[in-house]
Amino acid sequence: MAKPHDIFLDHLKELLQVQLVARLKDDESVGNTNEKYLHVFVPDLHLLSEAARVNYTLKFDWSDEFTKVTTALMNTRDHLKRENHRMTVTQLGDFVDLWRESLEGPKSAKDIIESFPDIRDRFLRKSEDSVSARLLLGNHDLEVRKSRIFARARMSHYLPGTGWTLMATHGDIYDHMELFLPDVIQNVVLQILGRIPKLSTSSMQKLMDLQRKYPPNDDQGDATFAEMGDAGPDLPSEFNVITVTDEQKRQKTHKCLPLAIKAAENLRTVEDPKGNLIAPQLKVMVLGHTHHARLVVDKIDDLILMDCGGWVGNYRVGQQPARPNHQLGAVCGSDLRIYQVDIA
Repeated sequence: MAKPHDIFLDHLKELLQVQLVARLKDDESVGNTNEKYLHVFVPDLHLLSEAARVNYTLKFDWSDEFTKVTTALMNTRDHLKRENHRMTVTQLGDFVDLWRESLEGPKSAKDIIESFPDIRDRFLRKSEDSVSARLLLGNHDLEVRKSRIFARARMSHYLPGTGWTLMATHGDIYDHMELFLPDVIQNVVLQILGRIPKLSTSSMQKLMDLQRKYPPNDDQGDATFAEMGDAGPDLPSEFNVITVTDEQKRQKTHKCLPLAIKAAENLRTVEDPKGNLIAPQLKVMVLGHTHHARLVVDKIDDLILMDCGGWVGNYRVGQQPARPNHQLGAVCGSDLRIYQVDIA
């Protein structure tokens, strides 16, 4: 019987060129050994309406590639169901980009979605003939939670079937640049801790004030990979993994790592209202936000950051020309993978 990772990879390769960005297969480090579930992650898309797209270079412009990904996901889901497996698909936040769209907040979300009917119908919509992706909220689309279209969006979630060893969130709350908004961060962290209060009006207003004071910047640089290889049948158990053994190097390795470590420490020790620990075995945090795909293993505090990259910005291999990011994350059991996909 084919394994979920192989099934997904086969369906991707039917439609797209697939390259391996990073992989880690390690039962002890990852913690999850349940291979019944395949979890797929789609990082930042930053969708803009047709009217707003002409004003920005940092935008989603890869509908053909994404349509093929959506087709592969639906084919994989049907195949896994026949094999008595299950699949979840999570969009990691910044699905739409309200910062660049306008300051009208959720009123703009409908205009954006209507500009991408294929993504709306085959990826977002909750139906049998759609991927029905789970939605997380990012800093660029936080306000869409006020919109009916995004009512099911959350700040974070633990992956089903993993025994609370893996969680996913956008990642902006671990970005040190957010430190000057302490009450916003505290509000979001409370949601991650499972209490899920609604964001207060004051916090939301401060976020909007920040958007006005610090307008978006399109110059975010290239997400440079050390090396890449074809996603063939014989993948190394560890490929392009960054290991951290020195606390002083955490920030340089990944800007979200220091705050992610602190959040993980809390999540492993904080109790819910019934006195149960929330996630004592938390091992992996899956995120987007940076648009730079990589797997980072912190050996000091036993935490893995699986940064799935994005669908905006670029990557570069060595001295080759920069190419556009089209990345996906995939997890099954203790096997973490990040792929780059392109039109073949």
